[in-house]
Amino acid sequence: MPMLETAVGRLSWFDNGCDGAAAPRLMLLHSGAASHRQWRPLIAALGRGWHIVAPDLIGHGETPMPDHGRPTLEEEIALLMALLERMDGPVHLVGHSYGGAMALELARRQPHRIAALAMYEPVAFGLLRDSGQRDAWREIALVAQRHIELVENGDARAAAIAFLDYWVGPGALQAMPEHMQVYVTGCMSTVANEFRELLQAREAAVDDLKSLSMPVLLLCGSETTLAARGVIAELRRLLPAARHMNLSGAAHMAPVTQPERVNSYLIDFLHTVAGMTEPLAV
Repeated sequence: MPMLETAVGRLSWFDNGCDGAAAPRLMLLHSGAASHRQWRPLIAALGRGWHIVAPDLIGHGETPMPDHGRPTLEEEIALLMALLERMDGPVHLVGHSYGGAMALELARRQPHRIAALAMYEPVAFGLLRDSGQRDAWREIALVAQRHIELVENGDARAAAIAFLDYWVGPGALQAMPEHMQVYVTGCMSTVANEFRELLQAREAAVDDLKSLSMPVLLLCGSETTLAARGVIAELRRLLPAARHMNLSGAAHMAPVTQPERVNSYLIDFLHTVAGMTEPLAV
């Protein structure tokens, strides 16, 4: 995969190689403890009609941590903005969880470049604190604090177990193939840093969110966490024109565990906003 070298750091990304002038541009941002590979089913379903890029976020896949250690959200966004600058014309954005929070921030900072925005449970936790959703904020703050403590104490596997128990369900890590357990466990230090950054971030630019005019799709599972539901509720309030879909029986990791189901909504939305007439490719 190509590697983007910037003053901030390096970013590895997948590119499907479709660079036709007429092809709509699409950037896919994965969840924490995953990589661009989580989007393989969606990339295959969309086919060659789209120019698709899917980066590995910092500390995931083939994108390394910066030499100076813990990256900031500003550095993550700077890398993604550098990748965005390489794409001609308007870009459609899809993000899940941590990737959804990054997609939201890109749209806020570069609204003129974003043609449409689709998010599955973005973890913009600052919205919970600043809106007064005390129970949801307390829940995620406790989860994050415990995760960070486990990582700092050198117990990455316990952190991985707790992380997936919260977001997926009890026993989720143990049910994974061994190589995936190793990969996810290896991401826990990165996830701890993401928790730190997300909880410290100030969501002071709510007026920017209210002014976003591009089409927005908000997806949420009915069986997800209180914190994830709370963020969606705030985004529905701030983005009143956004289309919202609640997936019955789905949890936070549905884009990975039920990709065909989630992708049907994403493909329908993307085809609509791009003016395409193809039937759903799922």
